[in-house]
Amino acid sequence: MYDLIGDIHGHAAELRQLLQQLGYAPDALGTYRHPAGRQVIFVGDFIDRGPAIRETLQVVRAMVDGGAALAVMGNHEYNALAFWAFDPAGGHLRPHWPNHILQHLATIQEFSTRELFAEWQDYLAWFRTLPLFLELPGLRVVHACWDARYITQLHGWLPDARPTPEFLLAASRVGSDEFNAIEVTLKGHETKLPGGHHFFDKDGHRRTMVRTAWWRDPAISTYHNYYLESIEALADQPVDVAALPNASYYQDETPVFFGHYWLRGQPQLLTPHSVCLDYSVARGGELVAYRWHGEQTLTPAGLVRANS
Repeated sequence: MYDLIGDIHGHAAELRQLLQQLGYAPDALGTYRHPAGRQVIFVGDFIDRGPAIRETLQVVRAMVDGGAALAVMGNHEYNALAFWAFDPAGGHLRPHWPNHILQHLATIQEFSTRELFAEWQDYLAWFRTLPLFLELPGLRVVHACWDARYITQLHGWLPDARPTPEFLLAASRVGSDEFNAIEVTLKGHETKLPGGHHFFDKDGHRRTMVRTAWWRDPAISTYHNYYLESIEALADQPVDVAALPNASYYQDETPVFFGHYWLRGQPQLLTPHSVCLDYSVARGGELVAYRWHGEQTLTPAGLVRANS
């Protein structure tokens, strides 16, 4: 059985606390293990923003390499691969623009010496071994969005779901099929706000595209519970499904676990078969896990909060 843990973003102290609450303890080599043989599944985003990125990577990688955990790639690990990969056309696959550097700055600073930069290169190689999603008996895990259309595409390009250098290059080209599949799988569905509306995101950037709740049927939703940002002028209006390109939502009964969305407040299930485990630990929130015993219908009792 599995214990699924949300986005960590360099908060190693909270990670150790949560692992201990879940019954994991360091072995003789310092790798956290469960005495009953349970495994953790990490939903990605180990790096950036937090105060102890290197320590977080040490804990997570030791568990994965030691067979005590599995992990999927988050958009921050994917972005790091592209940030440090050279583009044959010049520059890097993820351009070194100020906003990209700022997002990655805490990680750059933590590995800033010659010796630590060599270690960082080894972590980049390790990131390339992480799958973009996991489909295991009885459950699915992805960083941001399980859309079967894009999962099928990714399976076709990447049989083991691990990105190759050739795939990274193709996915860096805006508008390519590979780019679109990665954008949805690691960052979620977005749609243009109607009527010229906008909002400012957590980093203060003005946005006219908004992430949507891909686990919710838009035909029975208002903008308040379908958009992942609060747009007061639209809050109580029913969603105009006809205006949504390729509208779909998760209808399977296989539980799906993910992170990414910077939720706040009391951790809760999104539907009986879907749960987001990102509760904004990097912005004063909590590190959250779900203790899964094989159930098809998820229960609030499965949610565990660090220090709770």
